[in-house]
Parts: sequence; structure tokens; C-alpha cells
Amino acid sequence: MKRLFTLFLLLFFLYPLAIDAGFFSPDAKVVKRQIPKMDIDYEKSSALSLLNDIREAMGMNVLYHNDTLARAAEAHARYLVRNRITSHSEIPGFPGFTGKTPAERALHAGYLSTQVLENLSTKNIDAQTSIDGLFSAIYHRFGFLNVGIDEIGVGVAQDNKDRENTAFVYLMGNSELNALCSAPPFRGYGQYVYGVCKNKDHRIAFKRFTEAQNDVKEHNPKVVFYPYDGQKDVPPAFYSEIPDPLPDYDVSGFPVSVLFNDFYFKKVSIESFRLYNAKSGKAVNLTRLLSKESDPNARFNHFEFALFPLKRLEYDTTYRAVLVYREKGKRIEHQWQFHTRKPLEQMIRIEKREMSIDLKRGKSYWLYFVPLNGHELIRHIEFPEKVNVTFIDNNTLRVTPMPGAPRSFDIKSEHRLVHVRLH
Repeated sequence: MKRLFTLFLLLFFLYPLAIDAGFFSPDAKVVKRQIPKMDIDYEKSSALSLLNDIREAMGMNVLYHNDTLARAAEAHARYLVRNRITSHSEIPGFPGFTGKTPAERALHAGYLSTQVLENLSTKNIDAQTSIDGLFSAIYHRFGFLNVGIDEIGVGVAQDNKDRENTAFVYLMGNSELNALCSAPPFRGYGQYVYGVCKNKDHRIAFKRFTEAQNDVKEHNPKVVFYPYDGQKDVPPAFYSEIPDPLPDYDVSGFPVSVLFNDFYFKKVSIESFRLYNAKSGKAVNLTRLLSKESDPNARFNHFEFALFPLKRLEYDTTYRAVLVYREKGKRIEHQWQFHTRKPLEQMIRIEKREMSIDLKRGKSYWLYFVPLNGHELIRHIEFPEKVNVTFIDNNTLRVTPMPGAPRSFDIKSEHRLVHVRLH
């Protein structure tokens, strides 16, 4: 009796590259992939380094480690893992509760300012996958690219028994705003701000409050582009985010974003935002521009814009973005380029519902199932014993026929059938 294995894809929050959960044979024996135990300190350090590498490559200020923010982030990471949930909110009475909101959790840890931002991802096996996933998720990307922050705490947790149950939490703040919460309060006449410190009655002169934010913003670029100019290894696809900026698509192209620094801009308007194949010069025509006016979840502000290709970008391809905007009546054009991920092995495009391909035994291949529409994801794959199959992303498989694999076999998904001949 021929034994077929089925590989099921788990779609995880934020991160578009899911992992293989296990193999199922007709006799119901389950073999789960072994997830290594993380070196928590290393992953925290690595996450901060990866984030700062990106910010530095864009000419932005780096984020410095803050012990208090790190305690708050660590506590929330443990809460998420312990309760097996993904949320920016905590529920009173649940194990590990330290505060309903990121601000409350920061105050509980000893931070003085309520002006904090939080990013998080779950079920990621290392810092690289967490950072990659959060930068592919547009709302979380803008959090990492905020021009008014200068310090961060990173928390990482992993369940010792179920090692796929992990959490990475990033809590960010502004050191000058935090310091103002311990400075002598504002007295006398003039504008002031309150309700932004642990002591809600603590008054801060409006001018000093604004200066604390602007001091960081002034040292950041006027315009922040992502992917940045010259960036390599950019994922070609975007899948989902909570909330979802493209609720009518399950798979699309990696979003290209622009953020205008509001220290330098009071008002800006986009005249055009286009994407081209840099080699052929052909435009990527099916796109959707999100702005404050068109964002379905009302998360963007007036200075944030994102261009979503509605089809996946190609692997190993250079793209050129062209942005034309107006500021104070002046027309300004900016162009930059980035290169998408290059397959590590020979790639075969599967463009039809049924195809035949030739492979060599012992050699690894990437099978790219070009989406037939904006909803096609590979959720499970059937394949024979002695064929090693793992997911690269939700449309791409890595396939290795091992010694002992049949000379011909099928790889089958919900909507595709691939006939394989070995040589």
C-alpha cells in the first residue's frame, strides 16, 4: 500500500512564512517537527540588532535598550505564551496580568510616561522571522519606523513543552518625554499637557513636551521609504495582518511604504506612486494605494502611505518605486530600488492547475505555485514517503526527493496536482 504523507500549513499571526506542523500517514501516526529551544537572551539581543540595522540603513536614529521597557515587554511576552493568545490587551485575572494596555504595563514596570508604542508577534521561532513578519505587516512596520522614539525594551518567551508557542514583544518610548515626567511640574501661566505621566496630574509645559518629541524627529530623515533604497532579500508577498489592510485578498505583493516626518512637513499630498520592474521597465499595474482616507481600518495618519501590489512580486527581481508628491505647491519626485528574495535552490514555477515536471533524486527544488487568484494559499500538501517537503511561504514549497522515493509520484494540494518524474 502506497503511503502518502500530508503536510499541513499553519497560518500564523503576522508572519507570512508559516511552518510545517507535522506528517500524517494513513495509520494516523503523527511525526511533529522538532522546534529547538531558544536562547532567550540571544534572541532579544538579535531582535534589537536587526531592528537597528534596518533603521540605521534608512538613516534613522537607533533605539537604545531601556531596562524598564524591557521588563514590561518581557512580562507581556510571558503572559501571551502562558495564556496561548495574541493580543496587545491583557485581561484582569488571567495568569501573568500586569496591565490592560501597553501604557499600563509600562507604568507597572516603573516607566513614568504613558507615551509608548508596542509591536508583537507570536509563534515565531527566532528574531529574524519576527522582525521580517512585522516589517511585512504595514501597521506594525510604521510602528518600528516611528520618527519620535529613541528607546526600546524587547521581551521574548517560549513554552518549554510546546516550543512553537512563542512571543516577541517590542515596547518603544521617548526618553526625553519619560524624563519630563520626573522633572519639576509646570507652574504659572501658559499651555501645558497633563495625563501623559504615571502621575496623571503632573503638568508639562506644552513647549517642552513638543520639544522632547521634535528633538528625536529632527534627527530623522525627512522622508522614510521601505523597502529602503538598495535593500535586498525583500519578501515577494504579503499575506495578512490583524487588522487586515487588504481584507479582500489573502495573498498580494509586498507593500512599499513612505512616511513623511511631520517635523518637516505640515501637509503633503501624493500625486502618483508607481512600481516598475527595473529591468523590463514594465509597470506593476494592479496596485492599491492606502492613505488616511483609504485605509480600511483607519490606522494611517496624514503622513503615512503604502502601495500594495495586488499580485505577488516575482522572486529575484529588482523593482523601482517612483513617488511624486507636492509640498508647499512644489512638485517633488523620488525614485529608489530594491531586490526581492533569491531562491536558494533551482525554482520551478507551477502556473497551471495540473503540471508535469522532472526532478533529480537527492536535489532540492523550490516549487512556486503562482497564485491563480488573490485567495489561493497552499494549506496542505499530499506527497509520498521518502520525499522531504517544507514550506518556504504560503505559495512556495521546498521539495527534496530522497533515496528510495518512487520514480514517479504526485504532489497534490487543494487546487493543484503536480506529476513528478525522477531522473
